[in-house]
Amino acid sequence: MFADACAYIALAAWQRSAFFKAQAAALSGAVLLLLGIGTLGGAVWRLLMGSHPEGVWMIVVAFVAFLVNSTVLRLLRRFSRGEVHLRATWLFTRVDVVANLAVILSGGLVLWLGHPAPDLIIGAAIALYILKEALGILREAREARASAPTSSMRP
Repeated sequence: MFADACAYIALAAWQRSAFFKAQAAALSGAVLLLLGIGTLGGAVWRLLMGSHPEGVWMIVVAFVAFLVNSTVLRLLRRFSRGEVHLRATWLFTRVDVVANLAVILSGGLVLWLGHPAPDLIIGAAIALYILKEALGILREAREARASAPTSSMRP
């Protein structure tokens, strides 16, 4: 849900200049990058310290979040090819949907196998996916900043 907060940063640029929109997307991408690093760190921490994931709760919470996030993703679909700040918002929501599905899978595997390994492996995979998307947004924001008209560098 931290990715949702990142989306709101990008939405704050709705009526601003192209440069401001690129800056908002860059800030959102940086926050998403921190989320990915934190998620990866959490998986490593649980690996080293041990974990006891609750498969049923993982599935229930992730399923409810999936219903909400997939609905929002459908509503934001028209922004998937839009300006960089709107595309960032769509991507953050897509990250949430993918993570929700992965947690549902992880919870099912934890229940089936009776072992925390799926949670650790899938948690690390989610982190790597978040990092990939964050780097993509940062790249797009950098390109948008570079192509923004000089006169639009003010908010």
